[in-house]
Parts: sequence; structure tokens; C-alpha cells
Amino acid sequence: MNISQVIYTESNDCQDCYKCVRNCPVKAIKITNNCASVIDELCIACGKCVEVCPAKAKRVRSDVDVAKYLISNGKKVVLSLAPSWVNAFKGKSSEAVIAALKKLGFYSISETALGAEMVNRYTRQYLSSNKPGVIVSSACPVVVDLINKYYPGSASLILSVFSPMLAHAKYLKEYYKDEVKVVFAGPCIAKKRESDRNQELVSASITFQELQQWLDEEGIDVDKQVKEKLCFEPVVAVSGAIYPVEGGMIEGVNKDRSLNDVRFMSFSGLDAVKQVLQNIPQWNPTSKIFIELLACPGGCINGPSLRSNESLAQRQNQVLELTGRKQVQVGVGKELTSGIKISASQQYEVKASSKEYSDSEIDGALRAVGKQSPADELNCGGCGYDSCRAFAAAMLDGKAESNMCVSYMRRVAHDKATVLLQRMPSGVIIVDDNLKIVECNQNVTKMLGSEIQSIYDANPGMAGANIQKILPFYKLFSTVLSTGTDLLDKDVKYNGHILKVSIFTIQPHKIVGAIIRDLNNPLVRSEEIVGRTKSVITENLETVQQIAYLLGENASRTETMLNSIMELFKENQSGEDETFSY
Repeated sequence: MNISQVIYTESNDCQDCYKCVRNCPVKAIKITNNCASVIDELCIACGKCVEVCPAKAKRVRSDVDVAKYLISNGKKVVLSLAPSWVNAFKGKSSEAVIAALKKLGFYSISETALGAEMVNRYTRQYLSSNKPGVIVSSACPVVVDLINKYYPGSASLILSVFSPMLAHAKYLKEYYKDEVKVVFAGPCIAKKRESDRNQELVSASITFQELQQWLDEEGIDVDKQVKEKLCFEPVVAVSGAIYPVEGGMIEGVNKDRSLNDVRFMSFSGLDAVKQVLQNIPQWNPTSKIFIELLACPGGCINGPSLRSNESLAQRQNQVLELTGRKQVQVGVGKELTSGIKISASQQYEVKASSKEYSDSEIDGALRAVGKQSPADELNCGGCGYDSCRAFAAAMLDGKAESNMCVSYMRRVAHDKATVLLQRMPSGVIIVDDNLKIVECNQNVTKMLGSEIQSIYDANPGMAGANIQKILPFYKLFSTVLSTGTDLLDKDVKYNGHILKVSIFTIQPHKIVGAIIRDLNNPLVRSEEIVGRTKSVITENLETVQQIAYLLGENASRTETMLNSIMELFKENQSGEDETFSY
């Protein structure tokens, strides 16, 4: 089945930082043209890349439009609400939450925890009749994907039962008898992929964040809902309400403490889960072992789409308080009883096979980034991979580019700068705020005499040398460093030579660079004479143009004045003649 991508990259926002590569637990990221994209067939949809991306370039596919479409087309749509809703709607009563969600158009609101109770019942019965061995929970879709894709040898250990979401959806379809559509809402991104694979049960999966945005768009405020006597349908969940916390499933499965021959274990967080799965097929235990594995540290209360400033302890306490209230109202240990079949195979096509490369292939890839020997393998992690050899394998896989290696790119940049520096005809010197040389080229030392040149020969670049002991005009550098104002084309006399010095800022008040030219050098002198001649000609032309303008303007005013005088003279002459004739 072709599954549309759950996590994608907004390429225009990607900042080429490799933080997603660094944090992806399965390295399901491909760098192409400096843009990081998710490799869907390798991805386990844990959401870590979305969480850590500083530019918010990693996005989660929204399925809200699917839910809206179903509702607008007159379908009876039931919302399966994950039990961690108490964290998403902190301090809100179930009545207010139900009232708000019904205003979105949902036919009814039901707790996914009912499905958890069905899974608990099935698991309890399975463990009671099962032989010694290891059984892994199937509730977390991230863990199920991780095992099937990266630990296929442990796939047979996954308990062959629906997840609480799928069990709940099947129950709802059976309960309402007609063609209801089920939409899930929770803290998990991976549920989108699980619903994609099981469209006959769950039409869409939306996150709590998407649900809140939908409420905001519709102008529905949970706090302002009329207090009605609304309940989750068809019944209220009790023992399944504790599922979102680590160990919650075990608490429900062994609620009556009757499974004395079963050893229960619970681990959360992908680092811990991967350690558990490392060699689990070789255990060969003599007792029954049930392992609850959850991808998110602390459980679903710490899901990728459940953003909260509260600590894990606070969130867990909210779940426990809600469960306690339900036990008082309904009864301790109550769970949904249903004869619906929820056993299912968790197997599906495995696509995450990784190619093994020989040492010679790895070494060849490393040489492409300038690592000629093991001593060059820094394993700094700047590329996002744990080691240089892992990075080399990623390059061979087509998942990584050579320019991701920070040390390699720094060396390339330095080599380019050094070549350019040495090829420049002028002297170049770069100085820090302590007046220590960062780097300079050989042309500078040729201008400063044989003694300085011999120092350069012993220490090319003269890094760390104090210019106060080398350049008598070092105060010019101090001035530019302190003021931040560049000094251009300053003539300086030194050792019988005239040097033209230009000092400019590279990093304000931290690093400055200087270009120094010896005017006694015939080539430089010829170039300088030509330059200065052009400058003089340009200045004279500007002066001539100004004089011509002024002369033209004066001539025009003079002509105008003379014409006016002539006109007045003619008028006066005419008047005198008329007077004489009388």
C-alpha cells in the first residue's frame, strides 16, 4: 500500500544545520542540495526531527481536512479521544471538552482507553495460557515500526493484537451497527501511518495540536461551554485511562495481581528501547516475560504533539488523578468486556534493509572528504552521524553529501583562502584584536625586510606573531579596531619605501585585514601613477565642468541684463522724441 508521507520538509525553510540527522534515531534523513528530507520508507514517525528542527522546516501532514470532509458529507463521525486528553486540555472537565468537540460536528466522543481495556483483557488471557518466552507490547506504533524495519528478528515477539486505537475503532463500528466513521485524536504522529494502513477501521488520525487549531478556527472556547451532563460514549473507561504513562499497560494487564508467573518490564524512550531490542532474540528465558515498550520517554503523556510546559511528573499526576476519580465513580478495576476479535498480525513489508559496505569502500568514501588515515577520523558528529565511518556509509547510500563534513569543508575553505592569499600581488595581513597575526602572505614579508622574511620561512603565515614587533605603523590597526572605521589608501614611509596601506574591518572590533602595496615596486608604481593620473584628470574635468557651468550661467544672466537695459533705453529714447514734437 502506498502511504502518503506523514513528515515532510518545507525545503525553503531548511537551514542546512543537520540537527534532524543528528537526532533521528534511525537516520531516516537524506541530504540533497543542502536540504534535509525524510526518507519515508525508513522513517518510524517518532517526530523527533519535527521537535528539534530550529527552522520549523519539518512539518506533519494534517488530516483535519479529511475529518471535515466526512462530517460535511453527512457521515456519522465518532471521535476516538486518546486518554492523554487530560494533558492536552489541562484543567478542563470532560463535559466541557465533549461539548466543544461535538460543536465541531462529531456524532459522539468516545475514549480510546476503552480499546486499551480490550487489549488488556486479551493480553491477560494470552499470558495466562502462553509458554515461557518474551512478549513485546504492540500498543506503540513507533516501536512496532522500529522492530519490523530495523529489528526484524524480533518481529515475532510482538503480541499479535490490535493497538488500543484499532481495537477501539473496531468496537465502535460494531456498537453503532451502521456506517460510522472513526477519527482518532491523540499526541502521536505515528498514529497517522497506522490509520493509513487500516483505513477500514480509522478514517483519519489527527494530533491534539491539530484538534486545538481546529477549535480555534471555529472560535470554540472549551472554557466557555455550557455545563451539560455529557459523558463519553458508549461507556466511561476506567482501567484503560492509565495507559498514557509508562507502566500503565502493565498496571491494567495485571490489575488483580494474578499473573504471578509473568515477569513484567517497562521501558520508554527510543534509546532505552533500542538497547532492549539489541539482543533480545538470544535471551531464551525460562519464564514468561512481558515487555511494555514506549517510544516517548515517560509514555504517551510526552508525545510529540502534546506540547506542555509542565514536567512529566505533573502530567503523570493529572492522568493518575483522573483515573482515581473514575475508580471512585465507576469502580476499581472496571474494564470493557467485548467478544469482538482483536487479534491481528503485525507483519508487513520490511523496507529498511541496509547495505553492508567493505572496509575498502568505506575508506574510499572517507578519502573523498580528505580523511586518508584513521588519525583523520575525528568522529566529531558535526555531520549528524556518530562516527566518520557511519557518515561514509551514508554517503555510499546516497543519504549524505561530502560538504556535510565540517572539518573537510573548513580545510577546503582554508586551502582556498590560503591559495588566494599567496597569489595576490599585494601584501595581505589579517590581525586580531590583540594585534596578533591571524595570517599573512609572503609579499608582506618581502616589503618588511630579510629578517621578517626569514621568520615567515620558519613559520608560514606567521600566525600568533605580534605586529607591534614587526610593523612600526601598528597603531593604524589599533585605530581601525577601536573605531570600526576603515582606513583607505594611507601612504606610509617605511625603510626607504612608500607603502600604500588600506585597513578594513572583517569582524567589528575583533579582526581587521590590510592590503599593503609598495609604491617603489615598478609594476605597482606604474599602476599607481596611472591611477593617480586618472584621478587628477577626473577631478580636473569635474572642475572644468563646474567652471563652464558657472560661466554659462553668468553669461546667460549678463545677456539677459543687457537686453533689459537695451529695452529700457529704447523706451526712454522714444519718450524723449514724443516730448520734443509737441
